Amino acid sequence: MRYELISVDGRKIASTLISSDTALLLKVSAESQIMADGKVRGGCIQSEAGKIFAFSNDPDYIKSSQKFKNTAKCILSAIGYINEIAAEQREINNKNTTRLIHNLTSLNAHNIQEIYSLIPQEEISGKMKGHVEYVKNTIKQNPLEASKVLLRLAKNNAAMKTEFSVFKKLFNARPELRPSFHTVHKVLMNVLYLFFPDFTDKAVDVVVDRSDAIAFFDYESMHVALYHMIDNAAKYTKPNSKLYINIVAGSPSLTLIFRMCSTKIQPGEREKIFDEGFSGEIPISAGKSGSGIGMSLVKRIIESNNGGITLRTHDETEEHHFGIEYQINEFVVRLPAIKPLADPRQALANG
Repeated sequence: MRYELISVDGRKIASTLISSDTALLLKVSAESQIMADGKVRGGCIQSEAGKIFAFSNDPDYIKSSQKFKNTAKCILSAIGYINEIAAEQREINNKNTTRLIHNLTSLNAHNIQEIYSLIPQEEISGKMKGHVEYVKNTIKQNPLEASKVLLRLAKNNAAMKTEFSVFKKLFNARPELRPSFHTVHKVLMNVLYLFFPDFTDKAVDVVVDRSDAIAFFDYESMHVALYHMIDNAAKYTKPNSKLYINIVAGSPSLTLIFRMCSTKIQPGEREKIFDEGFSGEIPISAGKSGSGIGMSLVKRIIESNNGGITLRTHDETEEHHFGIEYQINEFVVRLPAIKPLADPRQALANG
């Protein structure tokens, strides 16, 4: 049975109608009637909660008006529950869309600010011609600052691409992943170079293993995961420290280890670090916490690629820097080094 549920105030709550059903809507005049030259039974039933338009090509429903009406009434009786589920889904969709728009708006504003920090807006808008020459001379006079601006623009643009990828893949019931073999070091460096200015500003030395090891994953989604991991490392590593990224080849899994002296993760927080919406006590108090979505996305993405991620903490290494507690933390990522048999989309779709 295909149906359309309408609330008492006229809102469409849910619909499984097909185009041929829609064409019959205006012809429905009873709770149950034969339509379309005997090929369809349709009807409209009302209650205090709303009404249902129902259609079916099933021979049993075409033969039995009572069976048709009983089924339609059962669906109509659940209108309250269906309305709640639809409202929850709308709220989730609105939340995801709002987050996307907010983040893209912020990144766009950062890009505009970066450009105007090098080339003041009034210098461009106040000229009728000679814009290219002015910009060229400005870059010649400030080559170091121009280089930094370009790198920050590249990072922000990559962040925008990441936002689109997250929205497209993670909020799709059937996300399209295209796994293949990739050299992990190359993929890692494609993301890491975007953050070199951030690490340089904090005097953090990044040490990456040279490796030709390959793993089997979807490039676009793993780019998102690595972006969030390195973004967190750039935010939370202690100034004047080292970030080690070790690539350990193996079979059936390759292991990627991010080892850093970063903000202490309290014992009670370690089980929650990959939960959506969670932020640690120290990042919150230091004003460095984000939306709490980064590491939950990382976990979902890695698992969708038939991998896994775990946290290892080293309490014995705790130290203080300007009133903030730091310790050695390791994020251990496992990725398949061989082609898995499982469908990599399933974990993401069930996330």
